[in-house]
Amino acid sequence: MKSNREKNILDRRTFIKNTTAAGVSAAVVNGSSLAAGMMVARSATAAGTQGIRRVICLYVPDGAPVKGKNRWLPTGNLNLVDTSLPLEGVKQDCIFFKQTLISDKNGTGCGGHANTDKAFGGIGQQSTYDVELAKAIGDASPFPSLQLGIQSRGKGGLTSPTKKNGNTILYENNPIAAFNRLFGSSGSTGGNSGSSSNTQLSKQRIVDIHKAELDALKRSLGSAERSKLAEHLNSVKKLEDRLEASMGNEGPSACSTAGWNSSNFVYSATNKSRFTREAQLQMDTSVLALQCNLTNVISISLGNHQAEQVIPTLTHNNIDYHKCIHGGNINAFIEMRAYLSEQVAYLIKSLKNAKDEFGESLLDSTLVIQSSDMGDGNVHSSIDAPIMLAGGGSSVRSGRVISAARHTSVFDTASELLGVSNKVIKYGQGPVTGVIA
Repeated sequence: MKSNREKNILDRRTFIKNTTAAGVSAAVVNGSSLAAGMMVARSATAAGTQGIRRVICLYVPDGAPVKGKNRWLPTGNLNLVDTSLPLEGVKQDCIFFKQTLISDKNGTGCGGHANTDKAFGGIGQQSTYDVELAKAIGDASPFPSLQLGIQSRGKGGLTSPTKKNGNTILYENNPIAAFNRLFGSSGSTGGNSGSSSNTQLSKQRIVDIHKAELDALKRSLGSAERSKLAEHLNSVKKLEDRLEASMGNEGPSACSTAGWNSSNFVYSATNKSRFTREAQLQMDTSVLALQCNLTNVISISLGNHQAEQVIPTLTHNNIDYHKCIHGGNINAFIEMRAYLSEQVAYLIKSLKNAKDEFGESLLDSTLVIQSSDMGDGNVHSSIDAPIMLAGGGSSVRSGRVISAARHTSVFDTASELLGVSNKVIKYGQGPVTGVIA
């Protein structure tokens, strides 16, 4: 018999059964990611599967300034410090882990440059946690998983590799390509492209691309479900407008165009000045993908392990993150690491403000796991890594600082909360004590 947590996860057999019973053809579901996502939502609500069903694994490179005076970890009564202060508005939704080791499969410290392979528990394993999780909870989704990057490829060749069966998976850095892949057309649900030439937004509105399939789906839905579908499509339109404005000239004309006319924007992997814009667009797309039930597993790489991004709006805007870490100026390191916390806070707030298919906060049914590849970025240490868990609603004892010996045990905690501990291998020592309500 399934546990209550296992029942939260919609399997593919149940999805197909419910879709067939609703009289929705396979052509409709296969032809439109939005139609498929709506049927996932319908199956979930029919089964009453409220609870944690979604996970975002978030890689924040190069640790934090934690050696000596820890400038990331909040105090025991949750007073935030220099680099975690931007999380003030969402701290009650978070668990901050202390004395946590970046470790390999056997529990040996292995902090240092390695991207998501190390951050997501892949050292000594065939696959990183996000890949294994997608096998367990992604089979009923139009997209089993997504890997989205923000300037995640840099020096040293292949960077930010999520590992699958010993092979690397590159992240999609282009927000437009990521959005078009999710919402643009049928036949786009294949693997992530390593280097996309998709530099322009689709010239058609998403609802127009999917019109035939969505019209067929509407005829099979009740009034309440049609209303939810309309809400989803409205959210899609808003994000389309924002993409146009952000990636075009940022003038009113970009928002008023009937299509996706952003021909003035050309994506450039070498332009490092738009990190904030690209990060927030990738996060917006992530929230929308979860909200529309297009996927349950998303991995986000907030830069790469060589820390090449330069942020023009910061005080230390003439040096990249790597030089902020190793340049001997602790204030530069603090400012840049606090900036990255701002982006994490943006994601958590966006999830909190979005609604799931039950009308509840999307954050309540989502876990956000912030991980890194080291503790202190300046000395590449293993201990005191900035590991954090957000979301999960009443299932999680949030707003606390808790000890976790290994960062990999946080993944085991997520598996337990999702009810898939019997389907996903153990990465650490089992669930962290004091997290699960």
